[in-house]
Amino acid sequence: MLRIPPARWLGLVLWLCAAGALAAQEPAPRVEADTLERLDLPRDVAAALIDFFNRPTTLHFSGATRIPAERTISGDVAVLGGPLVLGGRIDGRLVVINGDVELQPGAQVSGDLTVAGGVLSGVDGARVGGEIKVYTERLRYRRDGGRLAQRPVWEVWRRRGPPPARERAGGRRDFLFATGQSYNRVEGLPITFGPVIETASANPLRVRALGVYRTESGATLDDLGYYLRAEQFFGGTRSVRLGGTLHSLVDPIEDWQLSDLENGLATFLLHRDYRDHYEREGGSAFARLEPRGTPFSLGVEGRWEDHRSVGAGDPWTLFGNRSWRPQPLVAEGRLRSVALQTGLDTRNDRDQPSFGWYVQGRVERAYDTELRLPQRYANGGSLVDPPIGGFPPLPTERFGNFTTGLLDVRRYNRVGPDARLNFRVLAAGSLDGTALPPQRQHALGGEGSLPGYALFSRDCGARRSRVYRETGIDQGAEDPRTPYFPSYGCDAVALFQAEYRGDLDFRFHWSGRPWDDEDDADAEDYSASDLGWSASPDWAVFLDAGRGWAFERDRLLGRRNEDFVLDLGVGLVLDGIGIYAAVPLRGEGGVNFFVRLGARF
Repeated sequence: MLRIPPARWLGLVLWLCAAGALAAQEPAPRVEADTLERLDLPRDVAAALIDFFNRPTTLHFSGATRIPAERTISGDVAVLGGPLVLGGRIDGRLVVINGDVELQPGAQVSGDLTVAGGVLSGVDGARVGGEIKVYTERLRYRRDGGRLAQRPVWEVWRRRGPPPARERAGGRRDFLFATGQSYNRVEGLPITFGPVIETASANPLRVRALGVYRTESGATLDDLGYYLRAEQFFGGTRSVRLGGTLHSLVDPIEDWQLSDLENGLATFLLHRDYRDHYEREGGSAFARLEPRGTPFSLGVEGRWEDHRSVGAGDPWTLFGNRSWRPQPLVAEGRLRSVALQTGLDTRNDRDQPSFGWYVQGRVERAYDTELRLPQRYANGGSLVDPPIGGFPPLPTERFGNFTTGLLDVRRYNRVGPDARLNFRVLAAGSLDGTALPPQRQHALGGEGSLPGYALFSRDCGARRSRVYRETGIDQGAEDPRTPYFPSYGCDAVALFQAEYRGDLDFRFHWSGRPWDDEDDADAEDYSASDLGWSASPDWAVFLDAGRGWAFERDRLLGRRNEDFVLDLGVGLVLDGIGIYAAVPLRGEGGVNFFVRLGARF
């Protein structure tokens, strides 16, 4: 996400230290060492627990179980139902399914300890040699003879049913004051403010009336945006909603490659905005279905909007005072369209998934379009500003009705206790073979898609030249030569990503004790003078491949198809922060070092 020159590492380190200091001002709740407590039980973990229980070498207990202090059990143990009171020693792994666990002083488990559907207590006075994991969600299983079997996902949904709707006694009446999407080179920091109201009902009405102040506009209020949204829920479970919006917003042309946080930090810290933007003003009406207890979602939206280009501003950044990258010109005018969106999300964790599917698809059909590129002037393909008065005009281009879509399919696989193999396939672009307006085009290259290649380097020639708006000359500005790129990217792109992640385990311990065997019966707890450090970062190796296509290439300035490209990279990930290096395997380029705050995809 962040391509960081060596001179700017200091600023990033200072920012991370400041963030850590702010987080440290409020003490975090105490969590027992090496314990992972989670509310949800991922399906791959549930399958692993059932497999552990069904192994012929596993010793089974059912119901309330007590293992006294004088007893030692050799081998793996599974307890079904619980509760378990452990005072003795288990030389192996311990799994407790749908029951609480109490570890008495002196209790020992030489391997891993996993609790599903229960509460663990007494860890401080016991010794566990392996990893401790606690999942408070119960394991849903069925018996198959003397074995356990995992319920099919549709059976779990049917048995659970939709959760009862919670009626708020007084509804909700708040005044929101928050930052908008992301710090960017057009708006600076967008700040949203206004009332948020929700009625007290099992089917509430929710209303937001927000203004958008763009810090780049300074003290003037002439450039305020707005976002009005009203939605009514139906069915008593908040699974169905109907609503509409009125809005005037500056939005990114594409936002799937990086998160808002990543892009905002890159812009603010490093003077590097990874997105291009345009302004849309108008309204929409929508319906959305999200059945409770299922991973499915479906939505349809009708839009009536006017679009226009916006130029880059000059927001303040921590490092760098050079000029910002130009914005692309978008097709301006009226757009009426209908969009359909559907999704499937079975991931066990949204931030760092290790198992499941994530599928997002959307199709947009423009049915009443009056979009055309504004009058612009070329500079002969040169990146040097031409003299005033030397602007040859370019013909305007009009875009008719079009159909565009995007399909993003991701599969996360756990291939071992500490290893994952993940895949992503993304295809986006025109579905009817016609050229798209720039605000619906796509570009590859950069840390969010093909990190071995420069940002937007696979854009079908959109950034090979610059153009200048007619308005600058008409207004008689002192320097009317504000540059733009003639378009954004390709009419269609395809991207494939694969990533393998493993686990590294670093442990360091220094003690002045006279014994070496930690299991010595006379050994006391570690003294205050003992020093220890451990970390379990992930290592990653990844491969990315992609290409782009430009339809009706002769219509727009410098458009062309992009060749197939491929890159390879490695990385180290600790607590969600990844440091990576990538190199291109086809075409030109060097090693790119970058940082991501979260999973690559």
